[in-house]
Amino acid sequence: MQRRAVAVAAALFLIVGALSLGLVLTSEAPALNAADDSVYQEGDEFTVGDRTYTVATVEASESSGGGHGGGGGVTYEAVIEWQNETGATQSASVGQHGNVTLSGETFFAHFESGEEVVISSNFETLRQYNTATEQYQEHTNGLWGVSILTGSTLILLLGMAYLPSRY
Repeated sequence: MQRRAVAVAAALFLIVGALSLGLVLTSEAPALNAADDSVYQEGDEFTVGDRTYTVATVEASESSGGGHGGGGGVTYEAVIEWQNETGATQSASVGQHGNVTLSGETFFAHFESGEEVVISSNFETLRQYNTATEQYQEHTNGLWGVSILTGSTLILLLGMAYLPSRY
């Protein structure tokens, strides 16, 4: 009789764990909703004020965690070039969500890939994106916790149900 009760409880834990794992595996991270006219690739030009800027390079580099268990990750960088009043070429580099000042205006850079960069002055959009990303990470971590906890409980329940009887 107890083994049947454990089987029912184990089935419920299996369903909950499978559903939470399914949600983790099928969820999509939030995307930055930037205007189409602020997405640039290497070699593209844009104008701010009375000055023309060129996106000289857009790069993505992957770094390792250093072998200490820390995840490396991908770092992004774009180099923006322009001609100053004397005709000399100047440049500024900007990383993921870094700020750059062009013609007295402050912009941020966002990279979806190593091939294009979004340069925008709409910091409200960036704030909303960061809030949505933090919430997404929190929910994903919680669902992973549910999946791990239900799996561990399922194994423990089944193991205890089939322990030999003392009587």
